[in-house]
Amino acid sequence: MSLSIAAQRVWAKSGYDPERQRWLPLWLHLLDAAAVAEHLARTWIAPAIADLLEREFSGSQSTLSPADEFCLLASWLAGIHDIGKCTPAFSMQVGGLDDRMTEAGLSHEAIDPMERRKVPHALAGHHIVESWLVEDLDWNVDSAQALASIVGAHHGIPATSSALNDLKARQPLLGGERWSQVQRELLDLATERTGAGPLLAHWAQRRWSQTFLVELSGLVIVTDWIASCEDYFPLMHLDDLGLEHFLPTAHSGRAARGIARLEIPTPWRPRDDGETADTLLASRFSLPPGAKATDVQERAVDAARSMPLPGILIIQESTGGGKTEAAKLAVEILAARTGRSGALFALPTQATTDAMFARELDWLERIEDAYAADGAPSTFAVSLQHGRARLNRQAGALRRAGWQIHDRLLGGLGGDAPDHGSPQPRDIGRDEDAARLSHGDAGVPGRQRADLAILAWFAGRKKSMLSDFVVTTVDHLLFGAMRAPHLALRHLGLSRKVVIVDEVHSYSTYMNTYLDRALTWLAAYGVPVVLLSATLSEARCAAMVDAYQRGLELSAGRKPPRTPQPKPISTPFPCLVTAGTSEVQVMPTNASGRRSTVRLKRLTRELDLPLLLNDALADGGCALIVRNTVRRAQETYEHLREAFGEEVSLHHARFTIGDRMAKDADLLRRFGPPRSHPERPYRSIVVATQVVEQSLDVDFDLLITDLAPIDLILQRMGRLHRHDRLRPQRLSTATCYIDWLPNTGNPAPRIEPGAKAIYGEQDMLLTAAALNAILDGTGTITTPDDIHDLIEAVYGLEVSIPPAWQEAVVTAREAAARELAAKHDAAKGFLLGEPKPSGRRADLVGWLHTAASDNEEKGRAQVRDGEDSLEVILVDLHRLGGQEELRTLPTAAEAPGVIIPTDRKPDRDVVRAMVMSTVRLPAGVTRGASFDRAIAELEIHVVPPWQDDRDLRGQLVLPLVDGRTELAGTLLEYDSSTGLKEIRP
Repeated sequence: MSLSIAAQRVWAKSGYDPERQRWLPLWLHLLDAAAVAEHLARTWIAPAIADLLEREFSGSQSTLSPADEFCLLASWLAGIHDIGKCTPAFSMQVGGLDDRMTEAGLSHEAIDPMERRKVPHALAGHHIVESWLVEDLDWNVDSAQALASIVGAHHGIPATSSALNDLKARQPLLGGERWSQVQRELLDLATERTGAGPLLAHWAQRRWSQTFLVELSGLVIVTDWIASCEDYFPLMHLDDLGLEHFLPTAHSGRAARGIARLEIPTPWRPRDDGETADTLLASRFSLPPGAKATDVQERAVDAARSMPLPGILIIQESTGGGKTEAAKLAVEILAARTGRSGALFALPTQATTDAMFARELDWLERIEDAYAADGAPSTFAVSLQHGRARLNRQAGALRRAGWQIHDRLLGGLGGDAPDHGSPQPRDIGRDEDAARLSHGDAGVPGRQRADLAILAWFAGRKKSMLSDFVVTTVDHLLFGAMRAPHLALRHLGLSRKVVIVDEVHSYSTYMNTYLDRALTWLAAYGVPVVLLSATLSEARCAAMVDAYQRGLELSAGRKPPRTPQPKPISTPFPCLVTAGTSEVQVMPTNASGRRSTVRLKRLTRELDLPLLLNDALADGGCALIVRNTVRRAQETYEHLREAFGEEVSLHHARFTIGDRMAKDADLLRRFGPPRSHPERPYRSIVVATQVVEQSLDVDFDLLITDLAPIDLILQRMGRLHRHDRLRPQRLSTATCYIDWLPNTGNPAPRIEPGAKAIYGEQDMLLTAAALNAILDGTGTITTPDDIHDLIEAVYGLEVSIPPAWQEAVVTAREAAARELAAKHDAAKGFLLGEPKPSGRRADLVGWLHTAASDNEEKGRAQVRDGEDSLEVILVDLHRLGGQEELRTLPTAAEAPGVIIPTDRKPDRDVVRAMVMSTVRLPAGVTRGASFDRAIAELEIHVVPPWQDDRDLRGQLVLPLVDGRTELAGTLLEYDSSTGLKEIRP
C-alpha cells in the first residue's frame, strides 16, 4: 500500500537540537517498533515463557505455533502503539512540524497547552485503537479494550475508566474526520506489514489472561524504548520524508542495522543432564576436593526433578546446612524444566545481598565452564539491586565490562564511561535513559568465554529487573506487588526467571502482605519459586504455599475462596516442602548444618554487667552483646568502655555507610571463620544490634542478648560457638544470657519498651514463656533438635501460656490483632490486586489505579511499612572568619576532610566520599509532625550544582559543626566510634 501525503507528514520524534532540524515520521517509527518487537518476542521472550504461551494460545484456530502467534501479536501491537501521536493534542507540541501537517490537510483549532496535557498520546492511542477495532472491524468491546489497553499502557500506567470517559468531551484534541482517516491509514499499514490482518478476526473472539496482557505491555514498553533510541534508529533531516525506507525490503535493512546493535544477550538455555548431587556440587561451587552433597542438597535436586510444575519449593535447614547451594542446584534444574532464562535471588539486607552477589558471579562462571563443550551464551546480563549497589566494587567492575561491550558494538556512541555519568539520551517522549544494546560476540568465530557484565542498557532503574540474573534486597521483589508506574517491566523480568527468596521468616507482617501477593502473581506466570529459612513457622509456611497455590488456581480459571486460615502444614525440622496446584508434600531431611547445644541463663537486674564480663573473660575470650535498639547499644557501649576501654567496640545500622562497611570488615577480620585466619583478639567485647543476626559469619565465645522474638534469639545464638576452635576454659560451654526476660510468676510481666515497640508485646511474651520453660527444664537449647518446637511455641496455633500471664497475653493478642488488621489495611493502599482468573474478561484498564511512586526510596518505605527513616549525607561545616566551607568527614572513605565545591558538582572521588557518609536519622527525629520540620531544615542546605550529579541528585545534606548539629529540635552527634546519637539534655 502507499501512504497519503498527510500520513507521510505525521511526526513521531523531534530532534533535541535547538533549531529542531531533525525528525522521524510516525509511520517509520511504527514500522521500527514492529520489527524490534518481533525480534525481542522471538529471541528473548518466547523461549523463556514457553509454558505461558502454550497455555495462552491453547485452542487457537490459527495454523501458527504459540510462539509464532505470540510474535505476530506482539509485532502488531508495537506497530500501532504510538497511533495516539496522530492527534492535534500531540502534533501541536512542535510548531514547525505541526504546520507541515496542517499544509497536508491535518488542521485543527487553537489548543490550550494546559488542556492538551489532559490527552496524553498513550491515552489517545487506547481510544483510537479501541474505536477502530469496534467500529471498523466489528470487534466486541471487551476484546477490543483488552488489546487497546496495552497501547494505552506503553508509557507505564494503563488508562483508567474515568480518563477514557473524559475523552468524550475532548474530541477536538483527537482530531476530526480527516485525522481519523489518517489514523486508520497508519493502523492499516502496521497491520499489513506485520501480517496480522488474517488473524484479527480470530483475535476478536479470544479472551486473554491478565498476566499475558501484562507481559505484552512490558514487551511493548521495552520495544518503544529501543525503537526510540537514535543510536539504533536514526532521525533524519527535516527535508527528508524517509520514503527510501518505505518499501518492505528497504525497511528490513534499516531494522536489521538497528537490531544488530542490541545488547540483549541470547537467553540462558539451562539443562539438566541427570548428574548426581555430588557431581553438580563439585562443578558448580568452590568447595574442598571430595566435598559431598548434604542430605538437604540431595533431596533438593530430587525434588526439583520430580515436583509438579509450576510449583514452589521450601527448604528449611539450620545455618551452615548448605541451603544456598541446595537452592542453586534446584534453580538450574527448575529453569531447565520450565525454560526460564535466569534467576532472581532476594535477600533481607544490603550486606547479605552484596555477599550473595559475589557468590552468584562465581556460580555463573562455573555454569559457563560446565556448558563449555556445547557452546554457552556469550554474555550473562547480571544486576545487583539495592539502594547502595553503585558503591559495590564488583558491580562497578561489571558495569565497566558492560560499557566495553557497548562501546565495542556502538563505537563509543553516547559518551561517558559508566562511572562518569549517564549519556544524554537522544530520543524523545520517554523518561528513561536511551536504550544501549548489542549482540555481544554473536557472529565472532570460535567460542568466546562468557562475559559477566552489567550491560549498559539494563543499568536503568526501571530496566535492571530485565537482566538475566538479579541479586537484590527483597524490596525489589515486593515492588512486584505494589502498584507503581512501569510495573509491567518488573513483571516481564520476573516471569522469565526462577525466583529464590532467602530468610523468609524474617519479614514483617506488613512486608509479608506484599510477599504473598508477589507469590500469587509469580505462580500465575508459571514461575518456579524456592524459599529458604532456618526458623520458619508452620503457619507462615502454610500462608506462603496458599498464596502461591492461589495464583495457580487463578491461572487455571478458578477463583479460590478466601479462608481465615490456610490449610495447616506440619513441617518437622529440617525438611523440604513442595507444592503444586493441589498437592503439598513434606519431606523430612537429616540435619546437615552445625549441631550445637547452648546453655541458657537469665541476666537479672541484680547482676552487674561489667562484673559478669570481667569474670567470664578473666582468661580471655570474645563476647557478643546484642541490643534491640541503637540507643540501648550505645548506652551499653559507653558503660562498658569505662571498664574495658579499647576492648569494646560498637556495631549498629546508624553509622555512615563507609564506617559500617569498615566495621563489618573488622568483625570478619577478627571473628570470622578459622579458614579465613582471623586475627582473633585475646579479649574483646562487641556490642551490636540486629546487624549481626544474618549478615556476617562471625563466631563468639559468649552471648548476652536482649529478649527478642524466638526466631531472632535462635539467629543470635547462631553466632555463639559457630566454628570449631580452642576456647578459654571458662567459656568452653556455649552460654547465652537473656536480658529483660520476665519471670512467669509475675502477673504483670514487663517487656523492654524499645523491643515492645519494634516487635510487639505478643511475640515477646510468648518467647519469654518458651524460654522460661527451658530454664525450668533442661536449661539448654540444642540445634537443630529444638528449633521446630520452639518456633511453634511462639508462632503456632496452639501455644502454652503461663497461668499468671493469661490476662497479659490476651491483652497483647488483642493489640496484635488490631495492629495486624491496621497493617493489612495500610498495605492495601498500594497493594496490587490478584490477577483475574484466566478465561474471564480481562484488560489493563485501571490495573494501576492510585499508583505509588516508583522512586526507590519511597517505594522501599512503602513495602517496609516506613520502618526506615530519612537518609542524609553528613558533611563538616567549617567557619573561617566570616567564611564557611563544607568538607567531607574526617573519616570519609578515600577522600577524608576534602573541601567540597559548592559552585559545581564535585569530582567523582569526592562524590563517593560524600555518598559513603550517608546515614539514617533516628526515627524519632522524623516521626509525625517532626518530619516536615526536619525536611524544611534540611532543604536549606541543598546545593543546586550538586543536583547535576546522579549520585547526589535529590540527596539531603546535614552539616555538622565539631561533630554536632541540631535538627527538628533534637541535638545530634556523630562519631565514628558511636555512630549517630541523640544527645539528651
